Amino acid sequence: MKYKLFSFQKLALFCALASFLFLFTSAHKSQAARGTSFTTTEIDDAFYDKAWRSFQIGTKSERKDVMSALRAVIRKNPEEFLAHYYLGIMYSQDGSPTTALRYLKTALVGFPNSADINVRIGKLLDKKNKQEEADAYYRKAIEMDPNNGEALSRVGISELEKGNNQKAYELLTRARQNQPDNPVTLRALGEVLIQSRNSRAAIKILEQALLFDKEHAQTHWLLGRAYEEAKQAEKAANHFKLAQKHGRREPEVKELIGYDLARNLAKSGNFEAAEKEFKKQIRKSDDKGTGYYELGRLYEDYSYDDDAIRYYKKAYEEDRQFGQGIMNAAEMYMDREEYDKAEEMYKMLNRDKNFKADAKYAREELEEIRKRQEEIRIENKLNQSYITDGEKEATLMKLLEENSKNEIALEGLWHFYEERGYYKEAIKYYRKYERLNPVSDYLKEQTIDEMKAKYKEDNYKLWGYAYPKDRDESKASDSDLSRLAEYGENDRVREEAMDLLAFRRTRKNSSFSNEGEAILEDLLYFYEEKGYLSKALKTVTRLKRYDFWSDYEADAKREQLREDLDF
Repeated sequence: MKYKLFSFQKLALFCALASFLFLFTSAHKSQAARGTSFTTTEIDDAFYDKAWRSFQIGTKSERKDVMSALRAVIRKNPEEFLAHYYLGIMYSQDGSPTTALRYLKTALVGFPNSADINVRIGKLLDKKNKQEEADAYYRKAIEMDPNNGEALSRVGISELEKGNNQKAYELLTRARQNQPDNPVTLRALGEVLIQSRNSRAAIKILEQALLFDKEHAQTHWLLGRAYEEAKQAEKAANHFKLAQKHGRREPEVKELIGYDLARNLAKSGNFEAAEKEFKKQIRKSDDKGTGYYELGRLYEDYSYDDDAIRYYKKAYEEDRQFGQGIMNAAEMYMDREEYDKAEEMYKMLNRDKNFKADAKYAREELEEIRKRQEEIRIENKLNQSYITDGEKEATLMKLLEENSKNEIALEGLWHFYEERGYYKEAIKYYRKYERLNPVSDYLKEQTIDEMKAKYKEDNYKLWGYAYPKDRDESKASDSDLSRLAEYGENDRVREEAMDLLAFRRTRKNSSFSNEGEAILEDLLYFYEEKGYLSKALKTVTRLKRYDFWSDYEADAKREQLREDLDF
């Protein structure tokens, strides 16, 4: 991020000018009345003091007279370096930056150890977008004055932009100690802390920077990032909104914000606002692929599968880096048992180096499922004294395939999923059943709300959120997950708890990876006991993938599962 000077410096200059104006009003008015201009015959400290005061409080014409007088001094004595110094400052405020640079560089010859001149030259070079040259002068200033807050700040920002976070942090911390009220320093220090994953400290620093300008767009954007890192999506979204509002005329800020606001609206559970913001930013952005992909994730999170699939496809068409969206779309088709469409998704990834192997394996598994499916006698299966969950679910689904309005199948699937804690699926089939057997709106909403409440309650136990998150975002402790895996109130809670534990224990950086085998075997037994062939086979693959099982053990188990569960 490029850092700009804050307007409080202009305010400070204005106050200084006002002060000088008050002190020298009488003399100035007398001089103006006589129609005279700045002149002197003796070059000493008093001459320069008078020149500087006249420049500060004078009219435009009188300021030119002062500068003309100083140029006359230099013509008579080119080595009058103090005249060069004052002219450099004056031209930097009221003239050409190039001319100001020339005078200040000459002044530096006479005052080679001046940190102030080096800083002033650096600032002028910054304005001319010559950052490398400016950086060299700031570093010289620090050598001469290790406590020069402005130079420390500028070099710290340079190190930040180069990615040297530790060095940037050291320099900016020193700059803050010497200039505690410099918002440019505070913003840069806040960004360093964000990149160092110290969001709490970043928030404190950036809130302080915001005191100097409540409408500073970049400060709000950085605060949004800090709150997002701190997992406080609502506050993040609020600051991204303010950054967007106050940065309307700043293209750089608009580019920075991108999809940040939409993403945090989604994380905070504001679906409609997030959807609207994503679509708005997609229209404006050159990076449409990211917008399509994240919008697809939003729809998937809220079970709008058709919309999710459509946007995952658009993302992949826009940019091949979003192959994960196609994998997600295939999984949704798999969940809906629309195997032909799932296969189409996997075929799209045939030439994708990042997902080719996974897609190939998924297609092999899909083909196995197809080959193993047999016709079942639906009525008898449902009436058997003992039937696994997998058999019961498959039987009801088969019945539904034959007749999409079969009330027995719809009611059966509604209660099947509700009893086992799969409330999203339960709501889906309840809605279909209710269309055939309407009830009052009150009773309908009451039934759905009860299932939604239970669904959120289970999610809070597993993730600490109302809706499921990525595996690595679960806030539940290992002990809580172990308890839920063994004594969970329903099948879904037990299944998800075991899956989360297995994920934690099979990560490369886990010190408990040797426990992963036992947890995965528990999960496999769960699927086997419930009669879920597909999930059981995937769990066998996970055991083999992490080298807990040999090829022989995995093949033998697959064969046994297919014999026992291939109904």
